Amino acid sequence: MQLPLWSSSLVMLLVASILPAQPRSIAERLGYPAGTKLLILHGDDLGAAHSINVATFEALDKGAITSASIMVPTPWVTEVAAYAKAHPNADLGLHLTLTAEWETYKWGSVAPSDKVPTLLDSAGVFPSDVPPVVARAQPADVERERTAQIERARMLGIRPTHVDSHMGALFTTKELIGAYIKVAQAH
Repeated sequence: MQLPLWSSSLVMLLVASILPAQPRSIAERLGYPAGTKLLILHGDDLGAAHSINVATFEALDKGAITSASIMVPTPWVTEVAAYAKAHPNADLGLHLTLTAEWETYKWGSVAPSDKVPTLLDSAGVFPSDVPPVVARAQPADVERERTAQIERARMLGIRPTHVDSHMGALFTTKELIGAYIKVAQAH
């Protein structure tokens, strides 16, 4: 038995009425009109060097940027922690780090090296580029290191507002993305 054309339209109308509405854009959720384009200027690599920190703090203080992210394994992270404590409303996230790209300036894991061996090169530091991370990193080691970075940040008094990935290393494979999402949701 074939239904009349009007009944098909009625069924479509009923289905459409119970479907969820299109979600509002981020701009709309922030109070801007539909269709508004926003530009968010974000600084990253905080903690890698004193000069990066000074420039980023000044940009945050003057409103030239609205957020920044911190590399917890780096040598100057304690300077960032002092800024974060003095500026509790600053939008500071974590720039989750699995690489150390500079040839003569390196850092390694926050987690004990014997607990994350697939993340470190033969010198015991993070590799200089993303391909070695993709080739070697095991998701369990990634999760362990990500958790260690988040816990160290909190121990230093940093209350991260978001997480992202240094050099995009965590966005390269399904497994690394999964480890990134799992740790981000847990924290």
